[in-house]
Amino acid sequence: MQINLEVGDVLRVPADGLIATANPWLNLSGGVNGAILSAVGPTIQQELHSYLKRHGISAVPAGSVVQSNAGSLPFDYILHAVAIDPFYDSSIELVRQTVVAALEMAIKAGAKTISTPTLATGYGPLSIADFGTAVAPLAGEPRFDALSLTIVVRTAEHRSELTSAISVARVQA
Repeated sequence: MQINLEVGDVLRVPADGLIATANPWLNLSGGVNGAILSAVGPTIQQELHSYLKRHGISAVPAGSVVQSNAGSLPFDYILHAVAIDPFYDSSIELVRQTVVAALEMAIKAGAKTISTPTLATGYGPLSIADFGTAVAPLAGEPRFDALSLTIVVRTAEHRSELTSAISVARVQA
């Protein structure tokens, strides 16, 4: 898998699919989720709450990925990735497992390009470097060879942190 790093707004980086941060209740309440709600209105929120209702649950477990439409955003769909637990705790391994689940869903949907913010680094406890450590080994996974993953961060400093972490993780692998 090719990994690209960009500074900007993840909702403006076109791709087949977007891996978006999500909480266990699938509420579009802040960060990237809040930006999605502001950009497209309540339709995606209603779709996610309908998912919970159809399944008779109030929340999904950590590591879950739920697909929705993308509204007017430049994606075919959004993969809402829950890389935190109900207490907003996370780990490098949980982020890796969640990203793997999202990438596998993307492949099944026919994706070639995916964009994502850094999961579990806003409301979650991980650093930008932790996210890089989580995803770096996935670049060498043959099952993801056909994918291009663009990780979008807000600042050049975050891009630098991510670049260093991915380089170190690849050397250690």
